Amino acid sequence: MRAIVKEIQIGGDEIVHSLEDACCEYMEMVHSPESYRAKMNFTIQLPDGEIKSITIRDEDDQTVAYGDFVELPSFLDYSKEE
Repeated sequence: MRAIVKEIQIGGDEIVHSLEDACCEYMEMVHSPESYRAKMNFTIQLPDGEIKSITIRDEDDQTVAYGDFVELPSFLDYSKEE
């Protein structure tokens, strides 16, 4: 029994399906002359088939997470603070 990462969204744009591809896309984005959002969103299928997500992003002085897992702030909770 395991949870499967179905897709990883990089910077709110590119979607990949492996951690290696996510790292490569992220590094390409960071070194691009265009501005970027330092964030990754993971879409995860739980063993019971339920789909959940977690977003991890850099802010000024810390890295934060939000999503729809128990005890994790939702995107709406996060955006209210911003």
